[in-house]
Amino acid sequence: MSWFEESIMARKGVAKGQTLEKRTITEAEQGSYPYIYTAGIEPVLTVDPGTVVSAETHDAFEGAIKSETDKPTEILNFPFLNPQNGPIYVNGAEKGDTIAVYIESIVPRGPQPRGTTVIMPEFGGLVPTFETALLTAPLPEVVRKLDITVEEGTKWNDKISLPYEPFIGTIGTAPIAEAISSLVPDYYGGNMDLPDV
Repeated sequence: MSWFEESIMARKGVAKGQTLEKRTITEAEQGSYPYIYTAGIEPVLTVDPGTVVSAETHDAFEGAIKSETDKPTEILNFPFLNPQNGPIYVNGAEKGDTIAVYIESIVPRGPQPRGTTVIMPEFGGLVPTFETALLTAPLPEVVRKLDITVEEGTKWNDKISLPYEPFIGTIGTAPIAEAISSLVPDYYGGNMDLPDV
């Protein structure tokens, strides 16, 4: 028996872990991507429990960084980062319910180089900011564009490639009376960067 068959989702969930329907959200169907979690946004898709949803997503910068010569501090508009798919309304879900979501796969799409990683002054967990004073000076602004494939992984250069191990950056449920930035993690989920998912 697999871990999934033994999971609470499969044993006690409304759909009992079964796939009952398949739906998609393309970029065209999504339209604009919200940057907040709130009940005040109309759902893009309404599904029944047990529905498998395939969604075309954007990167955390919504594709704004095109090349390694771009300057994120000049291009990006904080706090409008981490665009979210949805909202997706689940029929029958009520306040206080737990929504169990199984991430089946994450597959890169779009032209190469697909991946973007940046270092920005005063942004990130390992850099000095106005809230986390460190004895080091701010790191220089750097952009790396990377070729990413499922088969060959993340190619940093001709000598270094890392295995393809994608993960969910942000996922969550909408608070009823709040509008919370998709940059923030909390009781509703949000920006959790879950390497185990």
